[in-house]
Amino acid sequence: MKTCYAVALAALTGVGIGGLAVQGIHAQAKPPAYHIAEIDVTNEDLYNKEWAPKVDATIKAAGGVYLVRGTNIERIEGAAPKRLLITKWDNIDKLTAWRESEAYMRTLPILDKAVKSVRSYAVEGVN
Repeated sequence: MKTCYAVALAALTGVGIGGLAVQGIHAQAKPPAYHIAEIDVTNEDLYNKEWAPKVDATIKAAGGVYLVRGTNIERIEGAAPKRLLITKWDNIDKLTAWRESEAYMRTLPILDKAVKSVRSYAVEGVN
């Protein structure tokens, strides 16, 4: 009978340790991150033909995914941007690494010539 109790106690201990390990892994997971950019383009040709393909390549290479790329924006409250881009990243660290990458930095002089203004920000999502 003592063997049965020992086996049952060992099984319960294993389940408890496993549960704590899973909870610890979930607590360490970083939430996804989103990059939102509001853009006022002044030179559509330069923006669409030179900047967009180059920055698209940097985003894809760094693991980002476009969720929104649009100019048909319906205003609900406040002023709507002229163009809106939203990309999704595995976490804020990957987004930051892309924004600070040499490949992305090389696209900025083209962007500066093609736009009047850019307002961008990042936000963490929920797991």
